[in-house]
Amino acid sequence: MSMSLLFERQLSASVDLCYRQSVPILRVSHPSCAATISLFGGHLLSFAPTGESSLVWMSRNAVYDAQTPLRGGVPICWPWFGQSGSPSHGFARRQMWQLAQVDEQPDGVIVQLKLSESAQSMALWPHRFEATVTFTLTQKATISLAVTNTDQHDWTMGGALHSYLTVADSEQAYVDGVGNQYLDNFSAGAAQPAPGKVTFENPVDRIYTGARDTLSLTDPAGNRRVYVTNQGATSAVIWNPGQAASVQMADMDDDGYQHFVCIEAALEQPDTLVSPGQTYTLATTLCDEKARR
Repeated sequence: MSMSLLFERQLSASVDLCYRQSVPILRVSHPSCAATISLFGGHLLSFAPTGESSLVWMSRNAVYDAQTPLRGGVPICWPWFGQSGSPSHGFARRQMWQLAQVDEQPDGVIVQLKLSESAQSMALWPHRFEATVTFTLTQKATISLAVTNTDQHDWTMGGALHSYLTVADSEQAYVDGVGNQYLDNFSAGAAQPAPGKVTFENPVDRIYTGARDTLSLTDPAGNRRVYVTNQGATSAVIWNPGQAASVQMADMDDDGYQHFVCIEAALEQPDTLVSPGQTYTLATTLCDEKARR
């Protein structure tokens, strides 16, 4: 992803703090990889192993006003997914996260951000919490969201790590490892038999509850295969809006649907119980074939 960033200050040998409009962004330039992370939303915007293009797609029309959720990258949908509450996909992607740690490693960089309850979050979801998102950036990118219940009572949550993965042509791309049945959000959540691999000649919005932990996205036009390994998820959500919906989204390029496929580590229902003092972790790892060897 190419973006114009205004340098603010250097945080470590490989990490700078920059701005794009109103949004503070961490720029990572390490011998193993390059990446950008928005503090607004705790949001991975780009990740590229050295010598490769970004594994994640970012919309050219994303709005950097520190209020509007950013279109593309890997949004954190929490404490609910989809329309389970308001706003859609939760409030974490609409909040400014705090930088907690930058740790230089020989093989990469670890960046940690934190978010806790505020008056704004309590008005939407009346529970106390501490959320920590850890980005481990080597030749792979691992995003780990650990949420601790700091309240005096149980609460439940849902959520997702909503990865937009770059492809050269979505109509040629396909996903393997999804299992043999899915819930189709275009058919009111009706269960459908899975034909094997998922293709994208038409819009796709599916919840695969029997998916393997590791799925692969093959992009013949881009001559690349990306692997997605999810932990702590109850399902894998596969999404591509297609042309008509893409054009209707003001923050998405009109042809954006052609250049990404979403594979999401999801807790699709807001029913994951977390008791006081307990921590629940949802994680996803993205890598190409070279890093997987």
